[in-house]
Amino acid sequence: MAKNSTALTTKVNTDLARKFKEAAQKKSDIQDFIREFLVQFLSVDTKTAYIKDLKFFFDFLKSGDVSISHPSEIQSYHFQLYRDHLMERGLASATVNRRLVCIRSFIKWAVAARLMDHNPLDTVKLPKVQTESPTLAFDDEEVVKMINAPDLATHKGKTHRLIMVLLFSLGLRRSELTNIKMHQFAQDRGHMILRIHGKGDKVRLIPLNKGVAHEIQEYIQFLKDHGVELGAEDWLLQTELKTRNDRPMDGSTIYRVIERYARKLGINKAVSPHSCRATVISHLLDTQDTPIRDVATFAGHSNITTTERYDKRRKNLDKSAAYQVDYGLKKTGES
Repeated sequence: MAKNSTALTTKVNTDLARKFKEAAQKKSDIQDFIREFLVQFLSVDTKTAYIKDLKFFFDFLKSGDVSISHPSEIQSYHFQLYRDHLMERGLASATVNRRLVCIRSFIKWAVAARLMDHNPLDTVKLPKVQTESPTLAFDDEEVVKMINAPDLATHKGKTHRLIMVLLFSLGLRRSELTNIKMHQFAQDRGHMILRIHGKGDKVRLIPLNKGVAHEIQEYIQFLKDHGVELGAEDWLLQTELKTRNDRPMDGSTIYRVIERYARKLGINKAVSPHSCRATVISHLLDTQDTPIRDVATFAGHSNITTTERYDKRRKNLDKSAAYQVDYGLKKTGES
């Protein structure tokens, strides 16, 4: 009597076999290592940012006739000279740090992957990041003027108004705004909420007050009245009335909208979409006395130190914590 065979009879998947073969091949170019490094990240925005920052570094090395084919060839002096080069260009300390941290992350990955036996960058110090935000915010009167400036009789005006309402009300980052899809809106325990996918693939839930919810519903109805009915996978911000977008609105459009209306209203200061974010964070901290931890959660800051940069109350001596220190000690001269 024949025995039952226990041998695997799974049919070979040629496409999968090709991927395994490619993965096992010896890498001979730094780009191969970069691709492998990026696999660990899920966010497309994160991958794009890391690719850009790593390219800056390797282009700098090439300009000095240094060609790198393996992470182990990167030396501490390469990193140090690049740091000095960035600082000499007058870039903001936060920008310099971000570019350097990207390279450090790449090397840390290489050490963990045993592509090198130590991290040569550990001994090189990063520049100190400014503790104050250089971003200029709008005052309350300017916010009202900006939101009311667009012509609501046009699709463009309707879209521009919604852009500013969401930026000034929810403190969204530019990429968070442009990537909002309809399925991100939901009801949760009596609240209309927006599910935002922020930095580092972190998700935060932002409840929408009645005013913001009304603005969104009016915009959606305006589109519907003009033949554009949005589905769950459609982007909220639509650039055309004839057809639905097949890609999110370009981030540069958001820049142009803010700059255009600021100039139109005679607001003579350098502003950007981040100015709107800085405005709402500062507004909550300075005029509403919202607890800083609540503001950090709202803004999607993983570190409360980031939120503190927008807190002007730290400079207000009238509210200094020093006045609150009281151990019940008797004043001098009292019996």
